[in-house]
Amino acid sequence: MPVRFSFLLLTFILISRQPFLTKGSKMLYDLDDHNLFITPKIAYFPTAMGGASRHMMVNGSSHRIAVKIKCSDNELFRVSPVYTLLEPGNAQRLQIVRDPGPPKTDKIVVIYKTTCASSARDAFECDLGAERKVIALIAKEDVTMSIAPTTNLKSILRQSVQKS
Repeated sequence: MPVRFSFLLLTFILISRQPFLTKGSKMLYDLDDHNLFITPKIAYFPTAMGGASRHMMVNGSSHRIAVKIKCSDNELFRVSPVYTLLEPGNAQRLQIVRDPGPPKTDKIVVIYKTTCASSARDAFECDLGAERKVIALIAKEDVTMSIAPTTNLKSILRQSVQKS
């Protein structure tokens, strides 16, 4: 019976993706940083014609988050928005566009921090306390994408529960 209970508890934690606290308030299990959730974490682009990829950023914290987007190759990629503020529980789409170019791997660095500032740019005048997440950008010759992946929040959450 204890093995079955442990399995059910682990399944619940994986599906809910929430931190599980013991009586002593010590963290028992946590998959990821829940302050900023980004999906998908990898974008594929065809090299011959370039392409676009849409991503969803969700503020899972109880504080306002300022977000700044940096790219490893600004000649090939354009991102929108570069700066944004996310209120608690709100979501923002991130659009990444790649021009035609050679096959290679790049990255988007999403820098974020809690802030009380009214402008995301003002929040990043000082980089203290900033955290980072990375989105891999893979350009290959054999990639065929006719439409950008979905950023519908309900379908994203449904997919992440099904994968768990």
